Amino acid sequence: MLALVGIAFLILLIAGLPIAFAMGSASVIGIVFKSDIPLTLIAQRMFEGLNSFTLLAIPFFILAGQLMEKGGISKRLVDFSYSVVGYIKGGLGMSSIMTSTIFAGISGSAAADTAAVGSVLIPAMKKKRYPIGLAATLQACAGSLGTIIPPSMVMIIYGSITGISIGALFMAGVIPGLLMALGMMIVTYFYGAKYNLKEEGRPQLKQVWKTTKDAIWALILPIVVIGGIITGFFTATEAGIIAVLYALFIGLFVYKEYRIKDIPKILQEAAANTSMALLIIAGAAILGWIVAYVQLPQTVIKFLASVTENPLIIMLLIVIFIMIIGMFIETIAATILVAPVLIPIYQQFGLDPVHFGFVMVAAFVFAGVTPPVGGILYITASIGRAKLKEMLPYLFPYVGVMLLVVILTIFIPQLATYVPSLFFDI
Repeated sequence: MLALVGIAFLILLIAGLPIAFAMGSASVIGIVFKSDIPLTLIAQRMFEGLNSFTLLAIPFFILAGQLMEKGGISKRLVDFSYSVVGYIKGGLGMSSIMTSTIFAGISGSAAADTAAVGSVLIPAMKKKRYPIGLAATLQACAGSLGTIIPPSMVMIIYGSITGISIGALFMAGVIPGLLMALGMMIVTYFYGAKYNLKEEGRPQLKQVWKTTKDAIWALILPIVVIGGIITGFFTATEAGIIAVLYALFIGLFVYKEYRIKDIPKILQEAAANTSMALLIIAGAAILGWIVAYVQLPQTVIKFLASVTENPLIIMLLIVIFIMIIGMFIETIAATILVAPVLIPIYQQFGLDPVHFGFVMVAAFVFAGVTPPVGGILYITASIGRAKLKEMLPYLFPYVGVMLLVVILTIFIPQLATYVPSLFFDI
């Protein structure tokens, strides 16, 4: 049955069917033609896939990101970041990475992060003579930090499926996420030197102070969200509600970038984005059940055990497998599809669930910015009107940084487990 489902899924994807419907339709084909399972199971599994309290965080964080974008937060964060690093060679590109790192602590979504920051900075980089391929690529990779640095949609989904503490997964992304951002900034500096992308002037403390004051409300929000989770004051789901209320207050009464009459349109856009994410989750839930039904996890465990008993080598093999899957399947769908397979693996081989969970999420993120799917790449390509062939030469150094951090985290677990250990009993 799994072979038929896989073939049908690939055919439907190639035909251009949206991934949520491709997964659901392929699952239906497999159940109808290769089993005697009642079709009522399909609706049941779709419902069960969405019937999770933790998944309530997704619409709230999506709405919070939408409110932040419309409320002028991204522009103020750009101004703040530029005042700090803009004078360095490649400084505008570094500002993009720094802004994306901060915005990642608000939205929890790589797509939202990429669109919000990229819409401001990609046109600005084009004006400053940045090769369009470089501008689009660095923003795509910087935007992917939205899934690594807490909060994170993918970590919420992974935690809800595996039962791993979402708060611990959030904290696991802090050090590796910052290392990725630093590595990307170093790569951008070398490109800045290569193309002589030097900004005018020197850092001005007055300007830094001014932009800090303008952006202070935005800079506080990640502290509020993450601080509340790690202190146990509220859950990850409740943090999404806090983020929405905070963003609404800032947009209406502090920055005054929108009015009450604009809120219905913002809600409509957030609802559309939420619906797309939840449809993918529902479609993947059916396919994930089939994967479990045919006992694929047990088959994978037997194969890995026949290759090696070394847990580090096992993690490397799984990362390679995830990267291949993630190149062809959207990140959220790939996470839901593969996570049930991974649970018995880390249990069987005695791997730390938080360390293992973060490495898996990071591998999904890495794959999410690589062709042929690479959804984040297409967002920045659309903003900058760049062609994929213009972006590819710049892609390898940036994804190389991400891959290096993932590998380092495999061999140095403390990069992922140290911060969670300070706040959680792991």
